[in-house]
Amino acid sequence: MPSPQWKPIPPSNGDDPAFERPLGLTEEGFYWDSVFNRTADILRHAEVLIQGDSVLSATNMAKAWAALKQRYPLLQATIEERSQDDVVFVVDPSRTLPDNQTDLFFEEAHAPEEVDQRVESLLNGQSPLSNTLLACVVVLKRTDKPSHAHILIHSTHCISDEIAHDTLLRELLQLLVDPSAIAPVPWAERLALAVATETLPPYEDNSLPKSRWRRAIGRTIMENRRATMTGGYTLPRAVSSKTVYRPAQSCSASLSFTVQETKQILQTCRDHQLTFGSVLPMIGQLAMGRVLCSRYLKGQMSKAEWEFRKTEPMVNAGPLNLRPLSDSHWYRTGGAANVSLSIGFYFYQLPIVPLGLAAQLSPGFPLPSHLDMLPKSHFFHRSHTMKTRVTDYIRHPLFFYMNTAYLPPRLNRLKDVAMHWRNNKEEEVDEAAFLTPQEEASSGFVFNFGGATLGNLDKVLPWEYRSPNQDAAAIELLQVRSFLHCRPTELYLGASTFREKLKFHIFWDGHVYDADIVHHWLAELMETTRVYLSGGATGGKT
Repeated sequence: MPSPQWKPIPPSNGDDPAFERPLGLTEEGFYWDSVFNRTADILRHAEVLIQGDSVLSATNMAKAWAALKQRYPLLQATIEERSQDDVVFVVDPSRTLPDNQTDLFFEEAHAPEEVDQRVESLLNGQSPLSNTLLACVVVLKRTDKPSHAHILIHSTHCISDEIAHDTLLRELLQLLVDPSAIAPVPWAERLALAVATETLPPYEDNSLPKSRWRRAIGRTIMENRRATMTGGYTLPRAVSSKTVYRPAQSCSASLSFTVQETKQILQTCRDHQLTFGSVLPMIGQLAMGRVLCSRYLKGQMSKAEWEFRKTEPMVNAGPLNLRPLSDSHWYRTGGAANVSLSIGFYFYQLPIVPLGLAAQLSPGFPLPSHLDMLPKSHFFHRSHTMKTRVTDYIRHPLFFYMNTAYLPPRLNRLKDVAMHWRNNKEEEVDEAAFLTPQEEASSGFVFNFGGATLGNLDKVLPWEYRSPNQDAAAIELLQVRSFLHCRPTELYLGASTFREKLKFHIFWDGHVYDADIVHHWLAELMETTRVYLSGGATGGKT
């Protein structure tokens, strides 16, 4: 039987059982994001090389996608908002899509630029997603390269995360090349996996008194921890008190290292008992510091603002994979790769940006080298310090409830923004004066950037897909990219490795950040990584 969270309801058509359950706190937060002009929707783009027209035929794709909707019931779910405090998933296998709605799109692209334009249209205003369509697939066949195609998996964040998209892409490609693998699934068992993460505590004793105690202590720890985080700053941006109510213009950029550079970068991390995820916040901070210092030395920043930034700590944040930190039985029986949402959040206060020789310079001086701003030994010391603190946070015996304590105020904030936009979206957002970095910091904490690494995708996404009786691959996976619809003011730094190449990808709100400044930061991210992890610098201290 499905989890007790799922309540049986009458089906809309036929005899198949239907079920509903309330959205969890994290899920509902992302639901209200979606109300706010599809904020936080995510998209996975795969470029593939295909052998034979039948592989990506409409019939073959429809069978494979239908099979995935049986394996992962949230793909066929709908959302009913019965009131602001009563939002539920409904899974009704007998439901059919309306005549004017489809979850499979077959289109053509005459050049790579047209693929990028299609991605941009999905992220900025032309998404087909709604409360009655939580996921869809767009297939773009290239007319300039008939053997190439692009598959876009687009979903609302409340039913998926990046691990879910790994699962969907991998299994979709395998079913396309081997339709014989499509088989009936234990639907009730699959539905039982599709539960809210907050209902999956990792403790053996989940009695009500113990749960109440853990919840109370976890909330107190988190409140005390958050109380120490104040201020902060990010790249120069145009933000007012009204910006939060203006849907973001999602922008993106990415750059990759070579295979050889990637090997050296990851080996350097291993040599220092670090992962690339451990050093990503430090690399991001150092690169940001160099962008800001460069602007000051070029006369593009006032002395007052520079003095503020020199002495103000940064606050970093990002998502965490909660799957291995949740109920072990759920994890072992399919939760590890299930298509559902299972993320938490971390917050970490970084020390002030390291400037070294740059601290006392005036406009007109050249920007010092990386190692003159921070020696390598100090870089690794800072990275280990952050790794230790984040690890201690995640391994805290009450981490599950510490994470949960953050969710109600987050939900209320997102709901308020969504409802304000829903009730006023036909009106222009009132103009308001832009805030200085000092003013922003005085009203709460400001993230320097959010971000995370998706890890080594080569471990979860095979490059080639074939049926058991084939020697040659029917599909070759050439490229993988991830996208998200940004929040207002968002600046997100991601990293991943695919086909042995490490890549940075940045997403930002184009209404508030200048693209040239973001691209400058991306260039500094690449160079900073080369200097500290790939032996790309000469001179300065080590």
